[in-house]
Amino acid sequence: MPPEPGGRQQLVYCYWHPAVETGLSCGRCGKSICTGCMVQAPVGIRCRDCGRAAPIPTFEVTPTYYARAVGAGVACAIGGGLLWFVANLIFAGIPFLPSLVAIGIGYGTGELISLAVNRKRGTGLAVVAGVSVVMAFLIAWPSLAYGLNIWRLLFLAFGVYAAVQRVR
Repeated sequence: MPPEPGGRQQLVYCYWHPAVETGLSCGRCGKSICTGCMVQAPVGIRCRDCGRAAPIPTFEVTPTYYARAVGAGVACAIGGGLLWFVANLIFAGIPFLPSLVAIGIGYGTGELISLAVNRKRGTGLAVVAGVSVVMAFLIAWPSLAYGLNIWRLLFLAFGVYAAVQRVR
């Protein structure tokens, strides 16, 4: 602060706390700020208003996007379930091949949901993707030649994981 004409320094007070003296000011708008109000930004100190972090648009999922995700998830569940059903019937003699289809369905479901919502990401979208893979499994359930076993559940879990990782 430049000294006043009489030799004394001018006192500056915080914009939000008028009783607190400060020598700091926002690097963007110039408001006086105290150490309690300052926000450290990559380009210097900012006031509360200028230092607010903008949310990342990738994680801003509106209800419209959720509706699109559910629509894509239902389509993937039906299509993937029918594909899984046919794979179980055709490759019933090969132990792990029908179960490997689960991973492909999981990856495809996650990718299609991601495309449907313009590559948005979020926990809600991950839930939609995971439930879609489980629904595909339930559609394919009648074609399970030897019933349910730990390996099928393990491959189902891998499929859900693949779907969730595409949108989380």
